[in-house]
Amino acid sequence: MSLHLFSTPVQCTRCGTVMDDPTADRCTNCGNLLKERRTPRRLAGVEARYGSLRVLLNAIRFIAVLVLLLGGLVFFATLGDDGQSPVETGLVLVGAIVVAVAMLALAGIFVLMMDMEENTRSSFRLQQLILEELEAARGVTPDDVDVADVVPPPAGAA
Repeated sequence: MSLHLFSTPVQCTRCGTVMDDPTADRCTNCGNLLKERRTPRRLAGVEARYGSLRVLLNAIRFIAVLVLLLGGLVFFATLGDDGQSPVETGLVLVGAIVVAVAMLALAGIFVLMMDMEENTRSSFRLQQLILEELEAARGVTPDDVDVADVVPPPAGAA
């Protein structure tokens, strides 16, 4: 396992234990060989969401590959036929490529939006963790903070 300037915790794939030690190669709980995951959700302890949407996106990618293969098959199967002109067979291939690229782009856009949402959640979680550590270092507990100190009075109140 490599060391990084800002090492991130690693989660064991077998038992789910989060290892904070950047030099550890094996899980202390089960002894499994660790694989480093440098994703923000692993760092912040944020759960993965949208499982069914991810399955749907994989299905869309699979269908896009099938459309591309089917278009190529139709193109090469009708290349020597007298029934269709070369322009028509070329349009079948170009249409299959355009549809496949559009489907892959749509899946990519959804993955990008899910990653942005996950990154936002993990950034917020990291900010909360940093604030909690700073408050703990100063000796401030949430019970010590008064609402009147945090929220200013209304403008018209005296």
